[in-house]
Amino acid sequence: MIKLDGGLSTALESNGNKLTTSLWSGELIRSKPAEITKAHLDFINAGAQIVITSSYQLSYSGCANRGWSDAETDQALISSTQLAKDAITQSGKSVKVAASVGPYGASLADGSEYKGNYGVSKSALKDFHARRLEILISTSPDYLALETMPDTFEVELLLELLTDCPIPFWLSYSCKEGNQTNAGQSFQSAVDLAGDAMAVGINCTKPELITELLRSAKSGKPFIVYPNSGRVWDAKNKVWTGNVAAGFSNQLVNEWIEAGAQIIGGCCGIGTAEIKALSV
Repeated sequence: MIKLDGGLSTALESNGNKLTTSLWSGELIRSKPAEITKAHLDFINAGAQIVITSSYQLSYSGCANRGWSDAETDQALISSTQLAKDAITQSGKSVKVAASVGPYGASLADGSEYKGNYGVSKSALKDFHARRLEILISTSPDYLALETMPDTFEVELLLELLTDCPIPFWLSYSCKEGNQTNAGQSFQSAVDLAGDAMAVGINCTKPELITELLRSAKSGKPFIVYPNSGRVWDAKNKVWTGNVAAGFSNQLVNEWIEAGAQIIGGCCGIGTAEIKALSV
């Protein structure tokens, strides 16, 4: 098993940072970049073998809403990879960097990444993703993480944009009950789309749903799994609701491995303690 990191925003908040704007952790790339590096380093010290960058929430439209120019957004995307690389250099360890590519819904900052079905055209989605992908690829991460994808419609066009991509990438969906993506497609059909991806799987999904999701699908690729803590995102008030307990049992982790998961970590609500406790 390869150990992934946990929720970057969770680590940042644990270190005393307030993430109250629509850009979440992305805001700190410009205002407190050292805090981003520290959070990555905390996960590396907890045993993470792959760290995911702070670029998830960055988009040209979303950053423009915060008053950033396109050039400033370009620089933030570039910095997101560099801050992760800085943490690896400080650690002296052999750790990989995955540049985060969040879904269109994340830019809306209204919880749409947990719904899909945005009602926007294919060309609009392509325009949304194209330049950001180009910049992130230019930063030479080890991987691209196409993550928290709620809808196969969006994934199809992302894969078109990544034809002949020089960087290995994985694809992970946000999912719900019934072995479905959050937009309602079967997880098997979502897995079938994976194409040239190095791995396919699930993230920011309740841990108790993961085992059956994996068992419901057959894949010729490794599964990647990094669930959240099981809480529900209240987009209006921008808080997580539900049980404050975090983490998931070794029994669940073993079930995921038996179902084909080879890369395992955590997402929102999963901090350094939970990653440290993950069996390897």
